[in-house]
Amino acid sequence: MSPDRAPPTVSEGPQGAWGAEPVKAGALELLLPLWHRKWRLLASVLLGAALALGLSQLVTVRYTAQASFVVQPSLRPSQAAVASALPALAGLVGGGTNPVDLYITILRSQTLADRIIERFDLHRVWASRSRTETLLRLSSSVSFGSGRRDGLVQITVEDELPQRAAGMANQYADELRSVLRGYAADEARQRREFYDVQLERTRKALQDSQKQLQSSGFDRAALRTEPRAAAESYGRLQAEVAAAEVRLSATRRLRADSSPEVQMQQSEVAAMRAQLARAEAPKDEGTGGFVDKLREFRYAEALAESIARQAEAARVDEASDVIPLRMLDRATVPEWPSSPRALIWVLAGAALGLLLQGGWVLLRHRAALARLDPAYVQRVALLRSLLVKPRR
Repeated sequence: MSPDRAPPTVSEGPQGAWGAEPVKAGALELLLPLWHRKWRLLASVLLGAALALGLSQLVTVRYTAQASFVVQPSLRPSQAAVASALPALAGLVGGGTNPVDLYITILRSQTLADRIIERFDLHRVWASRSRTETLLRLSSSVSFGSGRRDGLVQITVEDELPQRAAGMANQYADELRSVLRGYAADEARQRREFYDVQLERTRKALQDSQKQLQSSGFDRAALRTEPRAAAESYGRLQAEVAAAEVRLSATRRLRADSSPEVQMQQSEVAAMRAQLARAEAPKDEGTGGFVDKLREFRYAEALAESIARQAEAARVDEASDVIPLRMLDRATVPEWPSSPRALIWVLAGAALGLLLQGGWVLLRHRAALARLDPAYVQRVALLRSLLVKPRR
């Protein structure tokens, strides 16, 4: 007998025990109607899988390409040229302490998105109605992943054409290199111009001190105290203080006073000034002021050498093309589509068919059980009497 049909009514016993309490639905009561309709359930599963497979063939096929690169330490002659070249962008990612976050921020920028749209003519290819629609579709097709520990950045692009997907992934990496190269070159040029001006001033000061030393003459008392060694030591220390002040001024042109780099250099300058104050001795008041002039000459000479080295490093940075970004894997044209995945569609369609048919079988079985309740039968009869109009 079908479980969807109501079983015959069981007469009550002498004490009315049968039918006094409703029978609770258990696992067996749910499994029996499902087992009775097993062939119908199997047909629903096959039909759902077939429909899902057909729908998957109507969905647009998309391909996924991926490119990756590694962020390396700066190889420039001076300190972290590329990192210091991006002080404004560094603040967008929480201080800019992690270069990986900084590069991902640049990859997600509107500047790079506009370059990609123009390079592949995406506005025409996607038939977008506005620039905003093209940007939204591009952002949904591109994703960026990062590994904070290993410095690996991955660029994943999904598109309808495999060649375009691979080209867009590689173009993102090339555009990032172009942006970094531009910032680094601009920063190196600013440093080179600054040090050139400082070098010109120090050379003029060196020439003046040399002329004053030549016209000072010699003092025997000063010679007995070995003024040359004292003057050279004092001159080197004073030149180091001046060079540190020049570095501080150059850093302030690119960084805020509250940045860690500026505060560190300010502490360094203060410590060197204190050491210079301890090393200072009374000026030589002898004939010609030989020690005084010699100190000034050694200071100007050491300062000129220090600034000349920094200016040369800035020139090398400006001429070099070293970017702390090395491609690990360039995107290749994908051979197999990434979506739609026919197997997932078939499994989802089969599960949906089983769920719908199983729910329908259990609902019919529940309705059959409800017809055994006398109160339910009375309510149905009352509704029918209200709906059916009496004949006149």
